[in-house]
This record gives sequence, structure tokens and C-alpha cells, in this order.
Amino acid sequence: MHDLPILLVEDDPIMGESMSHRLQLEHYPVEWVRDLCAARDSLRHRLYPLVLSDIRLPDGDGEQLLATMAERYGGCCPPVVFMTGFGSVEQAVRLVRGGAWDYIQKPFDLDALMHRIREWTAPGTQRCDAWFGISEAAQALEQLITRVAQLELPVLIQGESGTGKELVARRIHADMAKTRERIPYVAINCAALSETLLESELFGHEAGAFTGASRRHAGVFEQAHGGVLLLDEIGDMPLGAQAKLLRVLQDGQVRRVGGEKALQVHVRLICATHKPLNRLVETGSFREDLYYRISGLPIHLPPLRDRPEDTVWLAHRHVDELNARTGSCRRLDPRFAAWARLQPWNGNVRELFATVDRAYHLSADCWVRRERSSLPGTDCSRRGVEPLASGPEPLDRYLARVEHDYLEKCVSDNDGGITKTATALGISRKTLWEKLRRYRGGPQRR
Repeated sequence: MHDLPILLVEDDPIMGESMSHRLQLEHYPVEWVRDLCAARDSLRHRLYPLVLSDIRLPDGDGEQLLATMAERYGGCCPPVVFMTGFGSVEQAVRLVRGGAWDYIQKPFDLDALMHRIREWTAPGTQRCDAWFGISEAAQALEQLITRVAQLELPVLIQGESGTGKELVARRIHADMAKTRERIPYVAINCAALSETLLESELFGHEAGAFTGASRRHAGVFEQAHGGVLLLDEIGDMPLGAQAKLLRVLQDGQVRRVGGEKALQVHVRLICATHKPLNRLVETGSFREDLYYRISGLPIHLPPLRDRPEDTVWLAHRHVDELNARTGSCRRLDPRFAAWARLQPWNGNVRELFATVDRAYHLSADCWVRRERSSLPGTDCSRRGVEPLASGPEPLDRYLARVEHDYLEKCVSDNDGGITKTATALGISRKTLWEKLRRYRGGPQRR
């Protein structure tokens, strides 16, 4: 369900009722007004995620509406899409040049319109209870976590750096805490400590156990007793520490460094690594018996490039989180979203969030835009097109890739303006629009 309503400005009672009813069936709240005066009154009281307006209104036209919105919101004008008959297409083109996002020509198919509205209002695809995305892989992960949280077996989370392994661990802990009170959650990065310090952090130490140990220290197993312990980057754990960890998992007891008394501990163990442990076992750098002990419930996190539909969703969600922290009301620019969907994101969600962070804090108004001078990966080499492993690339694929990269560069150089880019290229706006839609896999807005 979407929070903010779409503003529909349509004087035709049949068309207005039909569109309003369809929007509500698709779970889009809608505010329907029938003239320019009512639209101006609505715009004074609320910021809409999308405005759908007929160009010709009983008391004015689209140009007057656009001027009102520009005066009211300045650089933070809500996206507006005009509906036009054949006779006013030229006026619709002028409106797009003047700041409207797009126009659609009557008569239009409502199914096609709804598809485009989903593109225009990308945040509306969010599920309020989702953590990882809207793709099938993300939804399957949500369901798996719910089942895993009800079990007591150890969990092994594997995936590339930045895919959200610790977030999965925290989600498991959160689901467990729904049925139990005050469950501790403790995490340690096994790659950040030397073997000596790692042993002390894992099992604790007594006062005087080594130089600098001035007082007793409880290890993470003690701290997490009765709760969840995350051993992050366990693939980097030294073999000596692996042997001691295995003993603890077998006996359920820890002995502090320098101590004589064994302490009984019970933890829900979650291990995470970006390294393939089965290969480490083959090379002898990870104990096979420990591998089988910790991999009771394996979870694999797919990289972001394998679920591109989650990219824009995650970017919108991160902007919402930043707004909550700063008290702002910024929104992700659709051209930023279109660009982000094309990137390979080798650093996965962590890289995406870092990029959104920079764009958010460098934003001059309420739009989070892609800044070519400040964002990484804006060159054509990062379009996500992989070369063939061997042999020449097929000619049609090569030509398509070159054309795609060149068109994207031209659009970027013209700040996302489709009309301006088409004029510079000597082709029609429609031709450029169709090419971009084919390459990007969806409708464009400007």
C-alpha cells in the first residue's frame, strides 16, 4: 500500500472515474480533482509523488498548472505527466521541455498506463515489512530467515562483501527476540584480530594471563550466553583458533585464557564469510570438521547484479532512512534510478548505499541526483556488459553495446534531457526514446 496519493486532474467524469477506480484497485491512493483551481488548492497543502493531468482544463491548461507547481515547489517540483489528445501533442512537447516528466497520448491503454505509473513511482513497490528487496530471491530469503529463526541449528551465511550478511544475522536475532525476552546479540570480526587477541576475545582471559591483562575479561561466548553470536569472516580464522573453537562447539564449554575453570555456555552460532569455505577446506586452510559443524543451515546471499530489480528499491529505501535521520524530504531522481539499475555494483549493497549517501549530501535541492563529477562508475566501461570469455564478440552484440554506451553518454552529457540529446544526435525524440527503452528494459521519463 502506498502512503501518499497520486493527484489526478481530469475534467471528464467518465475518464476520471475510470482512472481513479483503477488506481485504487492497484492500491494507489488517489485524489481526483476536475479543474485547475482545485489542483492549485491541493498542491498548496501536499507534496504528491506523481501528478497526472489533462492538458486542457475547464479553467486553464497544463502550462498554467506547471507554472503553479514551479512557483510553489521550485527545484523540488513533483513529477508531472500530462495526458493529451492528438491536437495538443505539440503543447505536450513544450511542457516536457519546460519541466514535465512525460506525456501520454489519448486514448491510452490502462494496463500500459499502470505499468508506467509503477516505473514513475518506484518507491510504491516497497513492502513495508521487507528488509532485503522485492525480487524473488529477496522474498525467498525473507521466508528462509523466518524458518531459520525458529530452529536451533548453527547458521552459515556466505556471500560477496557488501551483500548484507550481518543484516541477515541481525534479522534472525530480531525474529528470535519476538518469542523470547532480552536475547543478547554479540558480533566479532575474525579477520580484524591477530590469533592471540582473537582467542582472548572469543573465550575471555583472567587478570594477569598475559602482559596488559590487568583485569578479567569475558569473551564473546560468555557475553552472548542465551542469545546469538555472530562470527564474521570466519574464513579468515587461523587454524589454531579453529581447533579451539571446534572444542567449544563440541563441549559447550569455554575456558578463559589463563583460567582453570570451564564455563558452560549456550549460544545460537551464526558464521559469515565472503570466502567459499568448501574451497578453503580443499586447500587445507579451513578445518573440514569445523566446516560441517557450523554449516547446519547454509544461507547464500546473491550479489546485487543478479537481482537488479532490488537496486532501485534499496536506493529509495536508503533515501527514506536518510530523510528520517536528517528530517529532510528528499527523493531519488528517476535518472539516478535508471543509471543505478545499469551498474554492476561490485561492492553490492554497501557500494550502492555509499553512492546514495554522497549524492544525498551533495544534493542542492530535494532531488537526490547523479553527479558525474562526484559519483564513481559513471564511465561507459561500467555498464555491466561482460566480454566473452574467449573468441570474438558477435557483431550484433558489439554494435548494440557500442550504441547503448554512446547513447547513455550523450544523455548523461545533456543532464538526462531526451529532447536535447535527440536534437544533438540528429534523430527524433521518439527514436531515441525507443532505443533507450529497449536497452534499459523499461519506459523513460524525459
